[in-house]
Amino acid sequence: MSRPLGVTVIGCFFFLAGIYLCSITAISLVEPRAIRALTAAPFVLGLRQVSPYVMLLIGTFWAVVAWGLFRLRDWARFTATLLLATGIAGALAMILLGSARSGWQVVALCLQIALRAAAVIYLLTPSVIDSFRIRSRTVGML
Repeated sequence: MSRPLGVTVIGCFFFLAGIYLCSITAISLVEPRAIRALTAAPFVLGLRQVSPYVMLLIGTFWAVVAWGLFRLRDWARFTATLLLATGIAGALAMILLGSARSGWQVVALCLQIALRAAAVIYLLTPSVIDSFRIRSRTVGML
């Protein structure tokens, strides 16, 4: 059975997020002063608060989940669902606690919530679950 298009799209977003986190971390490790120029970029605040090596590990983890989605691994679907749900909770907390300073940030957070919720619902549909389960059964036969 072929991989559903939605799983491919979600996997691509996970892969892009992993590449983004790893590249921002690599820039900060090679040239620490460059982070000042990247203050408007997302996740740079997190890079300042934790070790760059932790951010590198997180970026690698996101890329591994993307690989698992591309390979139709059920653990990757479960992990992606958890990561997306955690992102929804974090964005809701930012809105409710007033961390978003402008109206555009609130709109962007609402868009993130909607996209992540759609991805979670999609990953939990029976047809997508079946495609992951069929893949795991055929791998088990080999």
